[in-house]
Amino acid sequence: MQNLSLLLILVILSTAGFLFDEFFRGFKGLIVPLLVVIMLSMGVTLTLEDFRRIFKRPHIIIYGALLQFSVMPLTGFLLAKSFGLGPDLLVGVVLVGSAPGGTASNLITYISKGELSYSISMTTLSTLLAPLFTPLWTLVLAGKFVPVPFLGMALATLKIVVLPVLLGMGVRYILKDNVKKIEPALPYLAVLSISFIIAVIFALNKERLKDVSLLVLGVVLAHNLLGFLLGFLFGKFAGLDNRLAKTLSIEVGMQNSGLSTVLALKFFSQLSALPSALFSLSQNILGVLISFVFRRI
Repeated sequence: MQNLSLLLILVILSTAGFLFDEFFRGFKGLIVPLLVVIMLSMGVTLTLEDFRRIFKRPHIIIYGALLQFSVMPLTGFLLAKSFGLGPDLLVGVVLVGSAPGGTASNLITYISKGELSYSISMTTLSTLLAPLFTPLWTLVLAGKFVPVPFLGMALATLKIVVLPVLLGMGVRYILKDNVKKIEPALPYLAVLSISFIIAVIFALNKERLKDVSLLVLGVVLAHNLLGFLLGFLFGKFAGLDNRLAKTLSIEVGMQNSGLSTVLALKFFSQLSALPSALFSLSQNILGVLISFVFRRI
C-alpha cells in the first residue's frame, strides 16, 4: 500500500510538471533547497556507527567510485557508436556518463532501503575524483578536454550533502528515541520532494522533449538501465550483500546530470546537452520505479 501511494505521488506530480510547465518553471530555485531538506531528513535516520561500519571497508567505497567512472562512460560511448548517433549527441552521452554521482542517488538509496552511509560516501568521493576522470574520459572518448570546476563542486557537495546530513544526525542525537515518531513520514517527504523536482525538470525541458527522437531516447534509457543493472551485478560479483549491492546499483546508475548539462552547453553545443537533460528525467523516474523493487530485496 505504501509503494502504491509513493508511485501515485510520482505519477501525479510528473504529469503535472509536463502539463502545467509554466507554473512549475517558477519553482526552479527550490530544487537546491529541497535537496538540502531531503539530505537533512535522511541524516536524521543515520548515526556515527553507520559511517564507522562503512569506513571499516574503504575498498568498497573506492570500488564503487571507480566502477561509476568506468561503466557509465564506456557503456555510453558503445551505445552511441552502436546506434550511430552524430558527433554532438555522442559527446553528450559520453559527458553525462563521465559525470560523478548525483545527490538524487542518496535519496533513491534511502527510499530503496539501501545503505545510505555507503551512498553518501561514494557520492562524495566520485565528486572529488570528477576533476580527474570527467576530463579524461571526455578527451579519450570524445576527443576534447573539458575542465571541471573542482572547488565549486566540492563546496556544493559540502553544502548540499555533507552539512545537511551532519545536521540531521545532530537532530537525531538530540531527539534520541523521539525520532521514531517522525521516521514513518520521511519516505513520503522524500518521494514528494523528488517528485516535485522531477515536475520542475519536466517543465524546464518541455520544449527540448518535443524534439527528441525515439533513437536518442532509447539510447539514454538503455544507458541508464545498464548503469543500474551492471552496478548491481558488479556489486554481487564483489561479494556485497543485497543492501550494499542495490546501493552500488543506484550510485552507478545515477549521474550529476546538472554538471554535464552545464559543461555540454559551455564547451560543445545545445544539441550535446540534450542527453544530459533526458538523463536527468530518466534517472529520477527510473530510480523511483526501481526503488519499489529494491524495497523488497
